[in-house]
Amino acid sequence: MTETQVQPTQRTTAGTAARWIILFSVTTGTFMANVDATAVVVALPMMAKEFGVDIDSLQWVLSAYLLTITAVVPFLGKLSDAIGGKRILSIGLLTFIVASLAVGLAPALPVMIAFRVLQGIGAGMFMATITPLALATFPVGQRGRILGIIGSTVAAGTLLGPALGGVLTGAFGWRSIFLINVPVGLIGAIGVMALVPKDSKKGARTPRLDVPGFTLFIMFSSSLLLGLGFAPRLGWSHVVVLGLLGTAVVTCGLFVLRELKTAVPLINLRHFRRRVYGWGTLAAFLSYVLLLFPAFLFPLYMHEVLGLSIGLTGLMLTCQAVAMLLVSPLSGWWSDRVGSRRPALVALSVMIATFVGASFLRESSPTWLVAALLALIGASVGLFSSPNSSAVMGDLGQDQAGVANGTIATLRNLGRAIGVTLTVLLYQLFAGSPATAGISPGHFLAGFQGVLLVGAGLAAVAFLAVLLMYGRRGRTTKEM
Repeated sequence: MTETQVQPTQRTTAGTAARWIILFSVTTGTFMANVDATAVVVALPMMAKEFGVDIDSLQWVLSAYLLTITAVVPFLGKLSDAIGGKRILSIGLLTFIVASLAVGLAPALPVMIAFRVLQGIGAGMFMATITPLALATFPVGQRGRILGIIGSTVAAGTLLGPALGGVLTGAFGWRSIFLINVPVGLIGAIGVMALVPKDSKKGARTPRLDVPGFTLFIMFSSSLLLGLGFAPRLGWSHVVVLGLLGTAVVTCGLFVLRELKTAVPLINLRHFRRRVYGWGTLAAFLSYVLLLFPAFLFPLYMHEVLGLSIGLTGLMLTCQAVAMLLVSPLSGWWSDRVGSRRPALVALSVMIATFVGASFLRESSPTWLVAALLALIGASVGLFSSPNSSAVMGDLGQDQAGVANGTIATLRNLGRAIGVTLTVLLYQLFAGSPATAGISPGHFLAGFQGVLLVGAGLAAVAFLAVLLMYGRRGRTTKEM
């Protein structure tokens, strides 16, 4: 099967320089949004001291943000297809800027969490729109390259978050993590408003939105993530946890029934019957879950077992992000030439081998080896994301670009949220304790090794999904 091209209905006629400025403008927001998803973790102890609350209460500073993005992105992807991406993106950037300022100035934890929800709504607006707008700016033949840059921006924000958060918190206090969004966001907003072409009035129409489906999806994702979030502290048998997870099961079933019956589904579940789209989104979801395994564990390993300082730990973490930033555009170029299958399979092979190799790290492991393993993990993520996204987006076509991108963004945030919870649960299972500080290196390494080996297994499942994605015959030309 030949590659299905994404054909935008309204391409820009901007020159080369203007195209790259537009790409920078539209990706500014998503970089900030992904930084804010992880940078806050390093600042939680300082927030706890200032607000006079415990760490368990502060988990919702992160959870409320990811939960909101997960819930709203499918709805906003549908809305952007109906009324235009520039409108949604511009409103999202301004909402994110205002909310970031409010979070940075919040006088109390409840106020902060409320504005984190608003910040998540703004982030969801540009996460649902940047890919279709970027693809409409560049020629079709550069699709893989542009998706590679977008993928590297998303993952770099996630991976650089802890390092940037540590630097900013140490130098200016935790509020600077959010206040820095204001000037950076304004630069992106000005670029979008000045350079991105206006939405076509001819294509604008009154959107038919699946409000019942949207409501059920919010109930499902909220109860699922809240249940998983409360479980480590309250226990799996607690009535609150059982009630939340039971609600998640029921609302998930009702959501599936609703989406299969309605003429205007929020997430068209029938698309998952398509081999490329269905298996491709499963592989993508697993990759997002796996992205948080090393992001959560390696800082603890370096600080608690190797005894590295916070500054050096942050510097080491940049190896992963730099490798991904370098490889992602190259993977886009490679997929444009040979198709998506080969780069994705090579990437997952590297990921499996690296996770297994990292499970053998010990107290005496040299720092250069840790840096090399982090770089290989980053390179595997960068090599996988753009070819897989190119195949998934191309399988539906440009008229469904917003929906496809919204689904991918939803899976990304849901996967990251589940990735954090799964890491904690697996670590506790293998280490025999939820503690990471003050325990023997042997117990920590037992949890560390167990999580990474499970991660290798999940990467192998993603590898199988990619094989099924293209059928029995291996294609070396431009597949999907």
